[in-house]
Amino acid sequence: MKTLKIISMLLLLLSFMACKKNSAVTPEPTEPIEEPFDVKQYVLVTRETNPGGWVRNIQLRSFEAQGKCIIFNEGGDIPDNGFTYSYDNGILKLFYGAQLQNELKIENKTIALATASVAGRSFKLIKIPAENPLKENTYSGGWKSEGSLLTTIASVKFTDTHYSEASINLPVPNKTYALFKNIAAFKYNATDRVTSLWVLSDGKLEGYRKYYNSNSRMTGTFTRQ
Repeated sequence: MKTLKIISMLLLLLSFMACKKNSAVTPEPTEPIEEPFDVKQYVLVTRETNPGGWVRNIQLRSFEAQGKCIIFNEGGDIPDNGFTYSYDNGILKLFYGAQLQNELKIENKTIALATASVAGRSFKLIKIPAENPLKENTYSGGWKSEGSLLTTIASVKFTDTHYSEASINLPVPNKTYALFKNIAAFKYNATDRVTSLWVLSDGKLEGYRKYYNSNSRMTGTFTRQ
């Protein structure tokens, strides 16, 4: 009987120690650590619209090492190394040469304020994806000419290097395009003097097309299929 009591006490003690050990190793819940904002991981998209809401100008700006910028618009990249920037404590300053062009305040990864505010001008920061999100995807939508209510139906299909576009019977991608920071695709048709720019923004594919022979423009909106 005495032996049984000793065994019972030992079992109870071992059980208590096991529970204490398990409770000791239970990790405390921790708050997720937010990564510090790095402006070089973003592209600044600037749009300028007329009173009717038509986008007359779109510009993409990336932020590179040593304070340099790369500027890209519906005509392609702008080969000028005079664009620079500085960023400190939520304030993004944009320069051309020694002249300050604009000062933007960034809050929660969005543009909260611009000192050089112009009617119809908007700014948006887009995070640069790690890979090309256009690859192997098809987008459907349509194009509109300025001042027209008529939509020309079209679909666009991309590989990592080529694309195709058609209203029906979309062919295998057979035209090359240039990729800008994994958020935009660009094509210049030298024969017809037409440029096409597609920009991924908020899950939508925005299209901007300029016909230099007629100095006319079209815009489009496409969704992934």
